[in-house]
Amino acid sequence: MQGTKIDLTEYREGDGSDFAVWQWDKKMMAGIPEDIFHPFQEKDWGAMFEDTQSNSDFSFVIRRIEDSQAVGFITLSGIKVKNRNGEIGLAILDPTSRHKGYAKEAMTLLLAFAFDHIGLHKVRLSVHGYNEEAIALYEKLGFILEGTNRESIYHEGNWYPQYDYGLLQKEWRLLKGGMQL
Repeated sequence: MQGTKIDLTEYREGDGSDFAVWQWDKKMMAGIPEDIFHPFQEKDWGAMFEDTQSNSDFSFVIRRIEDSQAVGFITLSGIKVKNRNGEIGLAILDPTSRHKGYAKEAMTLLLAFAFDHIGLHKVRLSVHGYNEEAIALYEKLGFILEGTNRESIYHEGNWYPQYDYGLLQKEWRLLKGGMQL
């Protein structure tokens, strides 16, 4: 899937070595939802993208168009056929590639894939309460706060909520028709 700044592509040889280095970035590590971080080796990153035949999990590498450099990944996982929903995960791993609009464009491309290609009714995501930049992006894209898990994330000596957001296909279509994404 091609945007103006980035493409969503398959995993390629060499991506895992970059991801293995970037995983140590403090901002990246702060966003990890797991309780204990288990560092990935290059082969582990490759395994994350291995199942290319799954109809319930899709993983894409976010790649700059200008030089084909991988900068992160985006996933649509846990797709339920009957209820037509799934969950989004996103990471811009390369610290030098943040704040350039790549996350917004990756989300826009993935939402078009989820709603227009697969025909999902709803997509969900979760975000830590201290991740104000991500929250602002998700709300700009039309996601609606659906739930708050109070004081569930411990970060740098403080407790934060975990927020659950959702976006319906009809909301996406209204937003897509009414503004430049």
